[in-house]
Amino acid sequence: MKKGKILILGAGSIGSYLAAKFFRANYHVDVIGRKADRIGEHLLINSKRYDFPPTSKEISTQSTYDFVFLTCKIYDLKKNLINLSKTSPKSKIIILLQNCLFDISEFEHTYQKNFTSVLVYDGFNLSNNKLKHTKGSGFLVGNDKYSESLLQLFKDSLIETKTTSNIVQHRVEKTIFNCTTNIFSATYSRTLRELFADDKITKHMKNVLYESYEVLSKEIEINQDKQDMWKKLTQQAKNLDHYTSTYQDARENKVTELSYLNGFIIKLGRKVGVATPYTIEAVNNFKSKYPNLY
Repeated sequence: MKKGKILILGAGSIGSYLAAKFFRANYHVDVIGRKADRIGEHLLINSKRYDFPPTSKEISTQSTYDFVFLTCKIYDLKKNLINLSKTSPKSKIIILLQNCLFDISEFEHTYQKNFTSVLVYDGFNLSNNKLKHTKGSGFLVGNDKYSESLLQLFKDSLIETKTTSNIVQHRVEKTIFNCTTNIFSATYSRTLRELFADDKITKHMKNVLYESYEVLSKEIEINQDKQDMWKKLTQQAKNLDHYTSTYQDARENKVTELSYLNGFIIKLGRKVGVATPYTIEAVNNFKSKYPNLY
């Protein structure tokens, strides 16, 4: 066993993928999450069998972790951070890996931990112990004091990873991309490829991206224009046979993260004086189909 212990909080698509890959690389891995029991002893990633680490219900207060990955939903993030604070396992690095965090300063200031964030531009769909991994541009790590150890971990685990000197800009971009695609994939039960093949939906998505961009640009300087951002999203996503995480949640009748994505854009738009009619229309369409999942 390698010298390194990892805790993963959240055994959804990304959490289970990381757990299996780290475990295959001979790291000690503890997994806590609602879906963990459904996976069992083996996870099939694109039909390739991986042993899956044992799962547990509670955080061990006696353990010392080199890495703690929070791959839970955004609405569980604060709860899990509070639980971490109460149980106080020793941890060198806490890594946030959520869809809709363009600013992690709130967590850094509140919990006074060694925080960093990782972004992922691949697609993951989990059903019981079967995981479909759709390759995009891999995982993205910020160039900070934690990057060297994170890069080594991902390299050991054969996970494609890149670094960036400006992770904040990428978090903003990822937030805008998720605001643009997730809600439509769930509302229309379509893959990204199918969404971009429909001209009417594509036009609506483009308008939502532009609104999200205009709203967030009032809060933070964005180093690319909205036309280039739309072009980049189109190039990356138009050929992907991937259902977004929001679609997966809706399919399983789970509350989604949309209030933290599109709902956040609507709320912030009102605050900064930017109208968001296309985003409001998208939210209303989703609510009419899934009234209890917003």
